[in-house]
Amino acid sequence: MKTGDDGQGISRWESCHSISVFLHMLFQEHKDTRLLRRWFHKRLQIELNDISTRSAAGRLIQEIRIRDLSLGTKFPRINAVRVENVEMSEDKNVFEKITFLIDMDYTGGFETSIDVTTVFGKKANLSVKLSKLAGMVRVILSRKPYNHWTFSFISTPELATEVSSQIQGHQLKRLIPLIKESIRRALQRKHVWPNYKIRYRPLFPNPFLQPSPPLSAFMHVKIEGGLEVTVLQGTRLKASLLEKDPSCYAVYCTATLDYRPFLQNVTDVAHSLNVMLTFSRHDMVTPIGLVFEKTAVNASGNRPVRVAIVEEGSLADKAAFKPGDTLLAINNVPIRSERQVHRFLQQTLGDLLVLVDRNLDDIDDDILKDPDVLVGTTGENEEPFVCLGEVAPPRAKTPERRSVSPGSDSTCFL
Repeated sequence: MKTGDDGQGISRWESCHSISVFLHMLFQEHKDTRLLRRWFHKRLQIELNDISTRSAAGRLIQEIRIRDLSLGTKFPRINAVRVENVEMSEDKNVFEKITFLIDMDYTGGFETSIDVTTVFGKKANLSVKLSKLAGMVRVILSRKPYNHWTFSFISTPELATEVSSQIQGHQLKRLIPLIKESIRRALQRKHVWPNYKIRYRPLFPNPFLQPSPPLSAFMHVKIEGGLEVTVLQGTRLKASLLEKDPSCYAVYCTATLDYRPFLQNVTDVAHSLNVMLTFSRHDMVTPIGLVFEKTAVNASGNRPVRVAIVEEGSLADKAAFKPGDTLLAINNVPIRSERQVHRFLQQTLGDLLVLVDRNLDDIDDDILKDPDVLVGTTGENEEPFVCLGEVAPPRAKTPERRSVSPGSDSTCFL
């Protein structure tokens, strides 16, 4: 790879005409597919919402929605590419990070029409066509802290757009320069180095939206050998209960190993797994059968959507929802509010993939329910955890149910 002769990088510039033709062929066959158009529609809607909220004009905009979308006729052309930097692992067998420099230009004519509703109730229409976009691009593929890739221009690219706007049927030519400047500033702020976004698809899966492997997936792994444990410190020992002569007492501790973590009594740090559920809905009449808790805002600033009650025999019960499940994503879309969940589950026909966060004591695993190896909480607040089995005798205790009574603050789908 070290073929550069100009002292500026690892490799020399290479022509990519064949790669451009190959990508154009793929784009030609997939540009009208629903999957690709939905992906572009979603990305563009996010960008438009960001522009409207960060600009002064956003105070006058009540709603902005994409009416029409055309992906153009060409895929971006790659004129040349080179490897800027490579980072290897310690054993020199795995790439940890690769940085590419790509000289590209686009003249495909990407076009979209946008409907804008102002706070005064007036309707406006905006049409934007991307005539040309050219510049030097830095593409980074990295495995740290997890697999992702980034895309950003090294410097401000050459940008040419065609914009037309009208409100209530009247042309607004004076607004066109302001709109072009807003587009240029948004590109500079979000997609010009050192600004970039961490991306996953389509090259890598999103690590935060993947189901956890089942608890029995590693049962076949046999671990043999010795383990030395050194106790560095012991806390919360009530020394005041000891008599003056400490030689009458012996202090000891027990270290226990198990193939799954201990279940904590503190719910804020409970061990959990991500479980993927398939929710099927084939009509708009059958109720979903979910009641959600009123939860507080967590440390990340989001309000988790947690299931309180699952009605027996409902669609949610057939999909294996359980009380205490926290909804993380639906069809790889992160969940932020109950309204978003309602829009997905109530207004979508067909199968939906729902990723939930579930506590270990709610996992259906026959192997792990063996009383000789089950690890669980006792419900006693004075003990952080207890292991049931040979290590400590089990205590007869009615398990606590995480649910909310119908009279409490909750939201129900009918």
